Amino acid sequence: MRTLPEKHGDGRRVLAFLKPYGKWVFADSFVIALSQVCATLIPTLAMSWLVDHIIPDHANRLLWGLMWLIVFAAICDLLFMVIDEYFCHHVAKSVTNWQKLRLFGHLQILPYSFFHTNQSGEMLARVADDPETLHSFLAWEGSTFMAAAQGVVIYSIVLLWIHPYLMVTSVVLGVFFYWMSNRVGAQMRTASAKARQEASRYLERLRESVTGIHLSRVMGMVDYEVDSVMAIRQSYVQHSIEELKAKMKSMVVIGSYNGVVLGAVYVISVGLIWNNHITTGKMLTAGSLVTVAASEINRLLRNWLSVRRTGPALDRSEMLLAETPSDAELSTGRKLTSLEGEIEFKHVQFAYPMKEENVLQDISFSVSKGEVIAIVGPSGAGKSTIADLILRFYEVKEGAIKIDGHDIRTLHTGWLRKQIAVVSQDVQLRNGTLADNLLIGNKEASDEELLQAIKDSGLAEFVQALPKGIHTSVGERGTLLSGGQKQRLSLARALLKNAPILILDEASSALDPITETQVNEAIQKRARNQTIILITHRLSTVLSASKIIVLEKGKVMETGSHKELIEQEQSIYVRLFKREVEMGEKVLSN
Repeated sequence: MRTLPEKHGDGRRVLAFLKPYGKWVFADSFVIALSQVCATLIPTLAMSWLVDHIIPDHANRLLWGLMWLIVFAAICDLLFMVIDEYFCHHVAKSVTNWQKLRLFGHLQILPYSFFHTNQSGEMLARVADDPETLHSFLAWEGSTFMAAAQGVVIYSIVLLWIHPYLMVTSVVLGVFFYWMSNRVGAQMRTASAKARQEASRYLERLRESVTGIHLSRVMGMVDYEVDSVMAIRQSYVQHSIEELKAKMKSMVVIGSYNGVVLGAVYVISVGLIWNNHITTGKMLTAGSLVTVAASEINRLLRNWLSVRRTGPALDRSEMLLAETPSDAELSTGRKLTSLEGEIEFKHVQFAYPMKEENVLQDISFSVSKGEVIAIVGPSGAGKSTIADLILRFYEVKEGAIKIDGHDIRTLHTGWLRKQIAVVSQDVQLRNGTLADNLLIGNKEASDEELLQAIKDSGLAEFVQALPKGIHTSVGERGTLLSGGQKQRLSLARALLKNAPILILDEASSALDPITETQVNEAIQKRARNQTIILITHRLSTVLSASKIIVLEKGKVMETGSHKELIEQEQSIYVRLFKREVEMGEKVLSN
C-alpha cells in the first residue's frame, strides 16, 4: 500500500535538493553577492558621491578615480557572472542526474504488479521529463532567484542607511505584492499540474502509436490515431492556456510593484529633503536603489512562480518514490555455493495483488535435478503464473516454493534469478546486434559459444546468410526479425546462460514443426545438466517430458507421463490432446 510522504512547500522541497551541494550553493551565493556589489551598488553609490561631493567641490581627480572604479567593477562583474553561470549549471546538472537515477533505481525495486497497473508513458514522464522541470529552474532561473533575493537584502540595508522610512516602505509593499502574486501562483500551479498530466497522456499515446504502427495500418485506424492524439493535444493546450492566463494575472500584479514602490519612495524622499533629512545625492541614490530593488523583487516574484510550477513535477516524483518496494527486490537472503536444480511446490495458493480470487489453489509437485517436466492446461489455468512465482515476481499467498530444499523467500532474489534461464512467448529484445542480445544471457561468452547457442536454437542458416553474421542489427525491439526468429534468438540467449534451471514458457509457439524438432533435440541434450520446465498448450512439445502436470482452474488435476495420461480415456489430458489432433486434421483437410 502506498504511503504518501508529508507534503512540504515547493520552496522547501527545492532547497532540500540543494542541501547535498551546500558548498557549491554557498560559493555561488558569495560570487553573486560580489557581482551585485560591482554591478549595481558601486555605480549607484558613485552617483551620490558625484552629486554631493565631486561636482560641488570640482574634484576632478576624484572624478577620474570614480570612473576607473566603475570600469574595474564592470570587469569584475563580468568575471563573477561567468563563475556564477558555471556554478549554477554544475549544481543543476548534478541535482537532476541524482534525481533521475534515484527515480530509475526506485523503479527497479517496485513490485512486478506495478508495471501492469501503470502506463509506461506515465512512468517515462516521471523518470525523464519531471526532473527536467527542476533542472530548467535551477539552471536558468535559480541564479537569478538567488541574485534577486540577495539584491533585495543588500539594497534594503543601504536604504536603511539612507533613511529607515525608505526601507520600511519598500519592504512592506514587497510583502504585500508577494502575497498577491502567491495567490495567483496557486492557480497557475493547479493548471500546470493538469497540463503535465495531459503531456504524460500524449507521451503514452505516442508510444502506443509508434510501437503499434503495424496494427493501426492493418486495421485502417490511421485517422483514428491522429484524431485521438489531436484530442489529447487540444486538452493539453486548453490547460496550458489556463496556466498562461494565471501567469498573465501574476505578471500584472508583479509589474505593478515597480511603479507603486518607486512612486511611494519618491514622495517620501521629497518630504525628507524638504526637512533636510537627506541630501539630493542620497535621494537620487535611494531612487536608483529602489528602482533596482523593485526590479529585483519583480524578478524574485517571477522566479517564485517558476518554483510553484516545479511543484506538480515534484509531486509526481514523490508519488513514485512513495510506492512501496517489493520485498523480493530488497531481499538480502542467502547465496548458495551451488545449485542442483530441484524444485518443490508445497500446497501453494496464490492470488494477484488487489484481487481475492485465487489463481492457484493447493498446488503441490516436485521436479528432480536434470528432469524435464511439462505443465499443460487450457488458457487461464495458471501455467505462466507458476514461472512468475519461481522467479519471485510475486509472493505466494500460502504454502512454499523450495529450490534444493530452501524456501526461495530465504534466498537472495538476484542470485536466484541468475540460476534460472527463461524463454517466454513475449520475447524482449533490445536495439542492437544479435550478439548484443545474446550476451545479455552471458556477458563472458566467446564468439564460439554464441555460434553454438545459435546452432542449437535453429538459427544457424539464418545467421550464416547475413553479411555481418552475429553482428547484424535486430532493430528496435527486434523489428527486423520475424516472430519465429525472435523466439529462437530468445532461446539461444537462454541456452547461452546455461543456468541450472531452464523455463520454457510457450517458447515454441512461433516455430515451425521442423525447427521445433531441432530445438527439442538441443534441449534434450542439455537436460542431463539442467532442470527443464516446459509450459505450453502445444502438446506436441511435451512428448519427451518425463512428467506432465495438467492444470485446470488453478488446480493440479492430473500427473504422469504422456503414456500414462493418454491411457486414461476420461482424463483432461486426453481431451486436450484429442482437441489438438482434431484441429490439425481440420487444417490439413482444408
